[in-house]
Amino acid sequence: MLAFTGTAEYTEDDSTVFENGKRYAFLMFSADEVLSDVIEDVAIFMGDLGWNQIDIRKTKLVSNEADMKDGVVKDAFLYAKDNRFALVRYPEAVEEEVDL
Repeated sequence: MLAFTGTAEYTEDDSTVFENGKRYAFLMFSADEVLSDVIEDVAIFMGDLGWNQIDIRKTKLVSNEADMKDGVVKDAFLYAKDNRFALVRYPEAVEEEVDL
């Protein structure tokens, strides 16, 4: 399982948690373990959820959920096993400018 982190800009006006035009940190799991093979699908998946200007910072292969302490992260890992992708978005906006 591929895990990767980064930031993305929220582009919708329908959320009570996320503000349009602000950047937020995320953690994503992909059952496909080579990012270059799925990067377009990741962009489509996140875009369909209202996220754009995706900046991936770190990637890591994760073999299983045994060492995961956070229940949300563990649930996302298990969800991605059956559904290809899972996205955890963090509710605090990050102050950064990204030149993509």
